[in-house]
Amino acid sequence: MSKAQAELDTIDDRYRRQFANFADAGKDHSPKVIFLAESLVGNLRSSLLVLLAAVGFVLLIACANVANLLLARASAREKEIALRKALGASHGRLVAQMLSESLVLSLIGSALGIGLAFALIPVVRSLNQASLPRLAETRMDAPVLLFSLALCVVTAALFGLTPAVQAAGKQLHDSLKEGVRGSSSSGRRGRLRGALVVAEMAVALVLVTGAGLLGESFARLMQVNLGFSPQAITTFPIILPSTRYATGEQQSEFFRLVLQRIRSVPAVQTAAFVSFLPLSGGYRLSYFCAEGQVCQGLGKDPLIAFWQVTSDYFDTMRAPLLRGRYFGEHDIAGGEPVIIVNETAAKRFWPNENPIGKHIAGSRDLIQRQVVGVVADAKFSALQAANADQFYVPSEQMPYPAMTLVVRSTANSEPLVAAVRAKIAEIDPTLPISGILNMDEVVATSVAQPRLIMQLVGTFAVFALLLAAIGMYGVMAYSVSQRKQEIGIRMSLGAGPREILRQVVRQGMALALAGVVIGVLASLALTRLLAGLLFGVRATDPSVFAAAAAVLALSAFLACYVPARRATRVDPIIVLRSE
Repeated sequence: MSKAQAELDTIDDRYRRQFANFADAGKDHSPKVIFLAESLVGNLRSSLLVLLAAVGFVLLIACANVANLLLARASAREKEIALRKALGASHGRLVAQMLSESLVLSLIGSALGIGLAFALIPVVRSLNQASLPRLAETRMDAPVLLFSLALCVVTAALFGLTPAVQAAGKQLHDSLKEGVRGSSSSGRRGRLRGALVVAEMAVALVLVTGAGLLGESFARLMQVNLGFSPQAITTFPIILPSTRYATGEQQSEFFRLVLQRIRSVPAVQTAAFVSFLPLSGGYRLSYFCAEGQVCQGLGKDPLIAFWQVTSDYFDTMRAPLLRGRYFGEHDIAGGEPVIIVNETAAKRFWPNENPIGKHIAGSRDLIQRQVVGVVADAKFSALQAANADQFYVPSEQMPYPAMTLVVRSTANSEPLVAAVRAKIAEIDPTLPISGILNMDEVVATSVAQPRLIMQLVGTFAVFALLLAAIGMYGVMAYSVSQRKQEIGIRMSLGAGPREILRQVVRQGMALALAGVVIGVLASLALTRLLAGLLFGVRATDPSVFAAAAAVLALSAFLACYVPARRATRVDPIIVLRSE
């Protein structure tokens, strides 16, 4: 088995090691095939924690809304509860009755939610699996169902208990006195409802701020310079079987013949081979020693990412040449060993020097390769990753059996794919060609996870904002309905609609302002957990915080304005007569 084939067999271990492990490794010094385990482990863990927090926040807001509604319902039922007490109902019996009612509501909501979850499972399975692994295996099993039901029962008990205890614990004479006064809401209960609204606003602001940070981060991520042009490029992964292509000469000959046939297709502008596509999730690393530096040997020299490419690769990818030249047709096996470095590597190994003509050697083979060109930095692992050292070697001087054909063409995708398949079949009709993608799709897949996290957190933030606004509306609408007599008296004494409107809105906005202040403080602490998922934006970005606070304040104002407008339509004569 060839050395290259042995390296190819290590692809199955793609998720076993991370990049940092190889930097300190000393056992296996052959070039490594690396896949981005760090993006599938570290970032995935952070993403799941963020999603779980978002789900929890939405659940808290929903529970606070339910508690507020139960408090208002209990206030409306004070006469009924007082009558039950007068007929001999005990405190515990009343609490059990109201708690059972909240449990029934919770179970009905659970049934609807579980039904919706079942309906959405096919949608989840259809998502791009590069975002989150094993999405196709998503299902609703017994443990998930039991957990959902248990969560509903616990939340119903926790958030339904306080209204039930308050309603059942009220003394009979207090209810009668309040009935005489025409008020059914005690000061303590009103303060509790206000506190719940403040909590809703604070939690909603945390979610809106997090969504804003992720949105700003993703927008900046999409503005990153790739170092190449992905438009109009179609990619064809090809893995040569070792049984028919055992030597480097056979592999190089096959790829050379493929390029000759592909370039004869009229719609093809340029075509080339590369060992690993940029942003595809894979790359190779090996130890290198640059000229002018002390070589320390295998496991001690710098571990650098490198690619095998054919001569037209940089022209096909439109990678800018900064110095020197690209590879030519004469850079073949038996010719002078050459190498092209990226700008970051040139600055690192030869600062303030011209790298053209310098040499660099692999720590394993000790072959001195002359630097013939410097190209711009290209994103190869992830858009958010910092630029790293990159080397390119001619594929014929370092053959590799797994290569990807990149074709730049003006033709539509389907005719081009058919033409390329036909040309490859002319050379080897038994060779399977699959995994064909446009380069734009490769780039989109590389940012699928941050896009999905942004979309999910944004969706949860919208739900949180909507629920918080509904909670504010409910509290203000109930407050207006309970203050009709007061409003009628004020209007009979000369208060105008504008003054009533201002007073009601001021009351609601005071709660919203308190929620904003608490939410900003909580966001300053909690959004730091997003730091590992952000790119180009700080977790405490003041513009995002200000925008989130403004959005929350606007939604609160709208939620207050509707009940306030209703309050201005109160007819004082009808209200006073009814009292």
